[in-house]
Amino acid sequence: MSLVSPWMLSFLAVLPAILILYLLKRTYEKVTVPSTLLWGQVLREMEANRPWQKLRRNLLLLLQLLLALLLALALARPALNGDGPVADHTIVVLDLSPSMAAKGQNGTRLEVSKQQAAELIGRLTPPQRMTLIAMGQEPRVLVSTSDRAELENRLHEAGQEYGKADYEGALSLAAALSVQEPSSDVRIYSDGNWGIEPAMFPKFGRQPTVEAPSVTANLGIYYAAGLVSGTQGQLVATVKNDGEEAITTEVEVLDEQGQVVDAKQVQVAAGGQTPLTWSHLPAQTHYEIRLQGEDSFSLDDRVTVLPQVSAQKKVWLYTTGNLFLEKALRIGGGTTVERGSDPDVPPDDAALYVYDGVIPKTWPNGAVLLINPPQGDGVLKVGDLVEPGKLQAAQLDSPLLQHVELERIHLKAVREVEAPPWLQTVAKSGERPMLLAGEHEGRRVAMLPFDLHQSDLPLLPAFPILIKQIKEYLMPSSGTALGQVTAGERVALLPPVREQGWKVTDPSGEQRVVSKAMIEQGFKPALPGLYRFQGKTAEEVKLLAVTIPEAESKLSLQRTALPTDATEERGASDQAQSGQFEIWRYLAFFALFVLFAEWGVYKRGI
Repeated sequence: MSLVSPWMLSFLAVLPAILILYLLKRTYEKVTVPSTLLWGQVLREMEANRPWQKLRRNLLLLLQLLLALLLALALARPALNGDGPVADHTIVVLDLSPSMAAKGQNGTRLEVSKQQAAELIGRLTPPQRMTLIAMGQEPRVLVSTSDRAELENRLHEAGQEYGKADYEGALSLAAALSVQEPSSDVRIYSDGNWGIEPAMFPKFGRQPTVEAPSVTANLGIYYAAGLVSGTQGQLVATVKNDGEEAITTEVEVLDEQGQVVDAKQVQVAAGGQTPLTWSHLPAQTHYEIRLQGEDSFSLDDRVTVLPQVSAQKKVWLYTTGNLFLEKALRIGGGTTVERGSDPDVPPDDAALYVYDGVIPKTWPNGAVLLINPPQGDGVLKVGDLVEPGKLQAAQLDSPLLQHVELERIHLKAVREVEAPPWLQTVAKSGERPMLLAGEHEGRRVAMLPFDLHQSDLPLLPAFPILIKQIKEYLMPSSGTALGQVTAGERVALLPPVREQGWKVTDPSGEQRVVSKAMIEQGFKPALPGLYRFQGKTAEEVKLLAVTIPEAESKLSLQRTALPTDATEERGASDQAQSGQFEIWRYLAFFALFVLFAEWGVYKRGI
């Protein structure tokens, strides 16, 4: 047991004060007088004034001492040490993100966290209540009640999710509830791998407790891509080791029937990466790359690759001599680059139109990439040059930014752009967009509103990667592939999948009809793996590869102190240890009972 406010024990000084009052209490002796006329004289002569009398057994005195003792103890807020909730209202935030699927000795991180939360629920006592918040793709309050059975049911229903969790939204929701009730206790069951800038953390009413799981090492497939040309296929992949020891493993390549067609043994240094390549593979609609054996995190041990089909596509480029851009557009194969001389007269047969330093007056037939557009009105309204700010991602999981380290890029200036609603900001410089992408009237559009010559981007390894990924976004591969996305990301279903009669089979084998809602709102895959869309005939097949967000493969724990909105005085009063149960209410209730008993004794003159 401990005391939350031990200085309140100073009220125990009232105990000797009560005793002194009883010692100084005057007593009178009974005297018989022959006449009331003599009463005044007898009172003056016979009054016994004994202020320092001997204390006698007095029930009223004992009750008053007990009452004072109980009140002083209640003010000191005694608390029983244990693992139970600390406050009347406990806010539990449960992380459902993919990294919580990492296995330890006692199960996955999520299973251990749910077990700990269940034990906390089991220690709730009336009138304590609990609010369960799911830290998932959509942060939500699962339940807020004092009913332990209801809490346990909702906790049991909370399942593992595989998409990008809205960490900031869940923390903001918990912080808002905490600020409304400053005495509430916040428990966050998470590995802390939130990817949020410290300045963006919301303020809590009191310091939350982060119940972090155990640390586990991870070996996973960091990147994979493929290309099919004729009857042969090529694959590239990178295996990453986040552990503190070197690991040797075997990496296998499986064909579309699940048969191993090639395998390589690889040793990955601690904290390192090892690239792998395969060539002369039999042409397939999809491949699977997997690591042999098992580790603590299986979600990145295998990945489905939908190879690009080598079919020549025409890229029309208008530039004033940007050789870096032209070379980057040729990387990856499958495209021919044609230089244009008049931006107002583009050809009609190009799949992608690239405008560097100019902006067209009307949209061409195909996809469009705008680089360093001048000030003025064209297909888009462009403003003046302004000073750049800090480069950061606006869409953390955008495929356009994979393996692109924005903090290494330096710009001299960036154009202001009045972006229409369909053109979304992917990356920004300060609060202004530096990479935009969207879809307009059936064509995909991307924009880099800055001069490549006035930046160091063309000199960085990220430049060809960025241009390749923009090109893949603007010209998605044809054939059976619908593309590769992360779990929870909405995918626009284009013809012929939008037609009636198509069905989709997810990685678990469950088959569903492509509904009207999927077509209108987009298809949102929940599980990682291969999704097969099947039309009315056997030849009508489309494939979608789904992975977990890249950042979720990082299993190291991130310990960050969350800010509070508490004042120093309130912070001092909230120093109860996590897992204490305060009993001052029971003492106060008992003191009230003693008060009534004292009143009864006094009235009866006992």
